[in-house]
Amino acid sequence: MSLEIARPRATETPVVVGTARYVLLPLANLLTGYSVKAMERKIERGDWQEGKVWRRAPDGRIVIDVLGYQRWVESPRAAAHMEKIEGRKPQLPVRMDLALRREKGIQGDGNVKA
Repeated sequence: MSLEIARPRATETPVVVGTARYVLLPLANLLTGYSVKAMERKIERGDWQEGKVWRRAPDGRIVIDVLGYQRWVESPRAAAHMEKIEGRKPQLPVRMDLALRREKGIQGDGNVKA
């Protein structure tokens, strides 16, 4: 095979790949950013309901309904959670907060070290 055949041409139209409605957990990880383990926990805890966000394929494997996931993200419960978060100052991870305090010379009580 020559390189001319294997190399895409600049004039070719881009390839667009659409996802299936139901995807396995590893692909859902790439689409959503949630790890496979995090999705399994959401299913175990009941945060994601069977038949709405996920279901079992005929072979018994868990598949995520991409449309159901999008509905879950846009649900009123998620919106209420965001309002609660937006109303307060964002929290830094403890280690990052401590490092910034050390860098700025701020004590635990908020006073600046002399």
